[in-house]
Amino acid sequence: MAAFSRENHIQRIVLALVLIVFVMALYYDSFLQTEPLSSGKVTAWDELWTINIDGQTFAEDVSLPYSLQKPVKNKVISLHHTIPSQLPAEQRTIAFNSSMASVLVEVNNEPIYRFKGPERGWAIPVFGGTYTHFIRLKDSYLGGDLSITFGYTSNNSFAGHFKPVYIGSKTDLLFHELGEWPSLFFGFSLLLIGLLVVLFSLSIQTDEERKSFFYFGLVLLALGGWVFSQTPSKFILFRNPALPMNLSFAALFLLPLFLVNYIIHSYPVGKWASPFLYISHFFASLYILGGALQLFGIMQYTDLLLPCGLFLALFLLSLFVLLIIEYYRGNQDLQSFLIAMGFLLSSIVAEVILLMLGISLDSAVILHFGMAASAVVLFWRSVTLMRIKTKSICKEQLLLSLAYSDALTEVGNRAAYDREVSRIQASKDKHVLGILMMDINDLKKINDTQGHTQGDMILRDFAHRVQKILPSRAKVFRYGGDEFIALISDVSEEEIQKMAERVLTHFSFGNKLHYHVAVGFDRYIPKRKDRFHQCVGRADEAMYACKHSMKQSSSAT
Repeated sequence: MAAFSRENHIQRIVLALVLIVFVMALYYDSFLQTEPLSSGKVTAWDELWTINIDGQTFAEDVSLPYSLQKPVKNKVISLHHTIPSQLPAEQRTIAFNSSMASVLVEVNNEPIYRFKGPERGWAIPVFGGTYTHFIRLKDSYLGGDLSITFGYTSNNSFAGHFKPVYIGSKTDLLFHELGEWPSLFFGFSLLLIGLLVVLFSLSIQTDEERKSFFYFGLVLLALGGWVFSQTPSKFILFRNPALPMNLSFAALFLLPLFLVNYIIHSYPVGKWASPFLYISHFFASLYILGGALQLFGIMQYTDLLLPCGLFLALFLLSLFVLLIIEYYRGNQDLQSFLIAMGFLLSSIVAEVILLMLGISLDSAVILHFGMAASAVVLFWRSVTLMRIKTKSICKEQLLLSLAYSDALTEVGNRAAYDREVSRIQASKDKHVLGILMMDINDLKKINDTQGHTQGDMILRDFAHRVQKILPSRAKVFRYGGDEFIALISDVSEEEIQKMAERVLTHFSFGNKLHYHVAVGFDRYIPKRKDRFHQCVGRADEAMYACKHSMKQSSSAT
């Protein structure tokens, strides 16, 4: 103990010195001067815009952001602005956002940029959610008329909103437009943890715990998919805006199904959860229906977003109220889920309100934080359940070990032997089984002359040594006071005979504890229609014959 304390003290000193050197290195290296990635020089062109609709002037001297009244579908809407005649050479890239619309950028009626939908697949082109466009302005464009034309294919909540146009270097604009790192962190974290939890659940043996972790992982994937798809930072990885949008729709329609299944398999709930499960199936069906409607050009997923968002909020609110009722009825296990549900419900309600107000979700950090917080609460609950279950399993295994283990020798006791015999007789796999009956000679005499302590030492010694000389597949049990039985699967007559001779020889030579062991053997061959207890009886008779022979040899000596 003293040596361990000294090593622990030395280790603390070494770690403290490492920390001091690390802090010192950070301090001295902090004086290294480097150029920043971004200068932060971004200018907003948010005034003096003219809006034309279908070639006619709709409004002049407009300030951005600006929203048009619906409908805007199938209308040609263009924004016009005069480019300054002088701009720094390093700040001649413009950036602006579009949502669910084709884009055509022109300078003096000359096309310089085009964003259009896919040429095949959907009947109506799908452009994805909010998307940031970057366009480099040439020297010849300075002082010209900038025209940005939007073509909308839907009247959904994303359509008809125009944000300011920014100008600067492309690096500065990337940081300005796509630098929403908190939401990107939340989204990636939820997706990664969700995937790991799903994979981990496949290794869990117990059915309920496996399903609980599996559906929890799917909940995290749904939340992570929604958060990730809503942050502009996703375009650093995926420039196609439609792909993340599909991830958000799948997450929206499948979240109720995953959530209800998680509740069913993680909390003590009654039959009241069944209606919610059926409703969650309806949500999943809506996703399939939406795909069919979009395929034939009847409507788009985004047209279903607001009504489905409202329906989801109502669904979660009803579930939340019912869980509160159950909680106050005495189901205290629901407390953690109610907290998580509060975060999630608040996030969904905030999402729906923003959509109804036509507010863009580019900076929905609070919304994403709420979703991440709900996931953390559910994760803690799942970990707690696993910890409780693990303790319970360990306790059961300990009790089982105590019930079927001989306290003195630590081999199987008679109850364990009887259970093994029942398993062998009930098993359909009829393998040949070798039987060794072993008896420690004169143990009663040793107890009477040398004391029971000596006898106990001999019993423990025999159990320890016999397991070493027999094959690892052998199962050893204490059959009676000084009798032991070993069952060895798949052995021939020659092999079981050699094992018996090995045991007999091993205990015939001197050791710290000197004693002899009588051995008898037989084989249980199911094909011969032998009864197992008859084979054990023959091995027992052979063991007593061996004991008798050993006593006669000892008397003759």
